[in-house]
Amino acid sequence: MEGVVGVSIGAVIGLLVILVTKRPSRILVDAILGAAGFVGGAVATAYIPWRMNTVSQRVGDAIVSTTVRHYQHPYRAAFLAAVLLPVLNEVYWLKIHPLFRRPAA
Repeated sequence: MEGVVGVSIGAVIGLLVILVTKRPSRILVDAILGAAGFVGGAVATAYIPWRMNTVSQRVGDAIVSTTVRHYQHPYRAAFLAAVLLPVLNEVYWLKIHPLFRRPAA
C-alpha cells in the first residue's frame, strides 16, 4: 500500500511540473522516485536512531510503559521523502542539467 501512495505522490508532482512548465515530464520516473521515497522513508525510520520516548498509560490497576528509540511517526518522514525525491529530480532536469550542456560547435 505504501508503494501505491508513493507512486501517486510522484505522479502528481510530475503532472504539476507539466502544468507549470508546459514541457513534457518524466512522470514514470517521478512515480518510481515517489514510491522509492515513501517506502524507503518508512523503512529508514526503523533504523535511524532517535531520542528515547517513553509513554506511560494506566490500564486497569497497572501502569504500562513503552519506550522506543526510533522516530515515532514513520509516515511523516516517508511522505517528506516521497515529495522531495521527485521534486529534486525535476529541479535537476529543469535548472541544473541545462547548465552542463555543451553548445553545438
